[in-house]
Amino acid sequence: MTIKHHDLAAIDLNLLVALDALLTESGVTRAAAQVGITQSAMSNSLARLRKLLGDELLTRTPDGMRLTPRAAALAEPVRSALRQFQGIVL
Repeated sequence: MTIKHHDLAAIDLNLLVALDALLTESGVTRAAAQVGITQSAMSNSLARLRKLLGDELLTRTPDGMRLTPRAAALAEPVRSALRQFQGIVL
């Protein structure tokens, strides 16, 4: 598969870090704490991710936030990509 550099350059790759935290924590407040940003900044990241991926990712339920099926399917590939990237740069 060819890497489309122009397409990737338009995406803030920090969103992958936010996405991983959101998928792990299933909530904005805990995800923000995990990443070390404000709740407002994480909410903004979630909004950007929703637009980028065309999916709600997290939905509010009476029991708290729940991952959508698409979000659940993304959890391991996102974590794997971040591990690989971390291995390259660190």
